[in-house]
Amino acid sequence: MRRLLARPDPRDPTWLLLDPRQARHAVRVLRLQPGDRFLAFDGAGSQWEAELVEVAPARARVVRALPAASLPYRLTLYQGVPKGDRMDLVVRMGTELGVASFVPVRTRRTVATGDRSERWRRVVAEAAKQCGRPTVPEVERVVDFPQAVERFRAHQLRLVLWESGGRPLADLVRESSACDLALFVGPEGGFDAAEVARLEEVGTLCSLGPLVLRTETAAVAAAAVVLCLRGFTSRTDH
Repeated sequence: MRRLLARPDPRDPTWLLLDPRQARHAVRVLRLQPGDRFLAFDGAGSQWEAELVEVAPARARVVRALPAASLPYRLTLYQGVPKGDRMDLVVRMGTELGVASFVPVRTRRTVATGDRSERWRRVVAEAAKQCGRPTVPEVERVVDFPQAVERFRAHQLRLVLWESGGRPLADLVRESSACDLALFVGPEGGFDAAEVARLEEVGTLCSLGPLVLRTETAAVAAAAVVLCLRGFTSRTDH
């Protein structure tokens, strides 16, 4: 069945409300009609089998609650904002690979200007709908490097991808039992020397191998490594 974002009606939680964008998609693209069933999720971890009852405004009846799968870890990606639409790829594929939160970072070598966080939030919502995630990742507004580093230091396992070396990422992930993980990835030109030194004070430099990857490739590959190594491990301390 099709998956759509919805929220419980605050007056009666046995009913779900679709926002106008989702309602238009359901009716015009998916061709849903009253009586059709679909999978609804609220982006915060709850999901249901639902039956469309009304189209305008779009309302659905909860048929039954469904169990929501969850990952045994929380991964935050600090991403030096790349130029063009490459950040769209990072947030879309990162969502599919289990990233829980994206923090776009303005570094010294960042070329992109402006804040497109609203667009990126729409991208992650669509990606979560497509890949079956019950939660929609958070997308923060763009932050400057010093503020990002202060936030980065609060995580349990802090890993910095660096093209010039460091321990293998897979080894560091295997060795840690932390459930709160963070990855920091630089923009197209990488980190400058001062930024590397600052990150090394609060995190661990790591590598994905001998090849130099584009920033969007490195972010996606790193998220895939974490998912592969930790996604099937059942933990009770999360």
